[in-house]
Amino acid sequence: MLFFSIARRSKSGNIISASLFALSVLNASCNQTSGNSAGESGLDSVLMGVSSVEESIRYMVLQETKFSKELLANGKLSSTRKADLKFKTPGIIKEVLVREGEHVQAGQLLARLDEESAIASLNAARLSHEQAVLDYEDQLLRSGYKINDTARLPADIKAVARLRSGLGRAILNLRQVENELKETKLVAPFSGIIANLRAMPFNNSNSYEFICSLIDDSHMEVSFKVLEQELPFIRRSGLITIMPFSQRGESGVIARVQSINPLVDGAGMIEVKALLSDGGHRELLDGMNVRVHVQQQLAGQLVVPKEAVLDRQNRKVVFTLVDSLAQWNYVEIGGENSSQYAISKGLKSGDKVIYEGNFNLAHDKIIHGTKGQ
Repeated sequence: MLFFSIARRSKSGNIISASLFALSVLNASCNQTSGNSAGESGLDSVLMGVSSVEESIRYMVLQETKFSKELLANGKLSSTRKADLKFKTPGIIKEVLVREGEHVQAGQLLARLDEESAIASLNAARLSHEQAVLDYEDQLLRSGYKINDTARLPADIKAVARLRSGLGRAILNLRQVENELKETKLVAPFSGIIANLRAMPFNNSNSYEFICSLIDDSHMEVSFKVLEQELPFIRRSGLITIMPFSQRGESGVIARVQSINPLVDGAGMIEVKALLSDGGHRELLDGMNVRVHVQQQLAGQLVVPKEAVLDRQNRKVVFTLVDSLAQWNYVEIGGENSSQYAISKGLKSGDKVIYEGNFNLAHDKIIHGTKGQ
């Protein structure tokens, strides 16, 4: 036998036996044979050996609860009211009273032109109007009427007197000049924030396409696109949550779906617009890119953290804790959001789902150290 043929005596007279080596080889062979028959059929034999896991794990007791089914999309913000403001009459810009990023109120003065020529035109128009009034009264006197009789004057007599005196033309000219003087002041038509300020003092207003833009940042909407098969989910939800890409881990802003474009583009997408809730969302800017979350609450769902679900053999796997052993369970996903899965098949209420320390687990591995949730 091999055992006796390789045994020999050392210099000290003690026998060094290879029997320990032979027995260890035989024992390892037996253990490997028994390990391949343990666990579920079809599992990787490398992961099926019965062994212990020294690191601790965390688990949760699975119960039916509400699940927020979620649809994610990218959107862009825009104001429902914005305007490019400019002077209606040409002139030299005398003063610009605002700066970019400044919030202004409706009716607030933003800029003004040099008023000297407009004031001179107004004074001249007033003189012409006074002269026309005197000529009008003179025409009435020549026709045998007094100015106090105006209320009972025949309409044709008054019309002729106004025409001959030039009173009608003088009144129109006075109103026009008054409007021109008013238009030397640029005021905010609504409350908002100043953007794209281009004008500078001492330049002609005609040098600019517009003086500045005014954006009503209190009324914002988000535009985003969804696949046509996702449209029923949008209609049922009604409410969405948005968050700028620059913000992480903060609560979003609620918006309500206002319109759905009844056209499908070449990529199979449909445009949806939602109006943000009223309020001071000063961190949101016109043209900003945002993340759109559409949620729908589903009751009676088995919900697990995404960390609890692993990819093994091209299938989804969840480990459960049964009598200090890790059990391998194939599952099917019924829905997901940013942090959770809803399990439609493979688990039941009351299962202890391992969600931490599960990455290196295998079927029937002994667990040392557990902590429940």
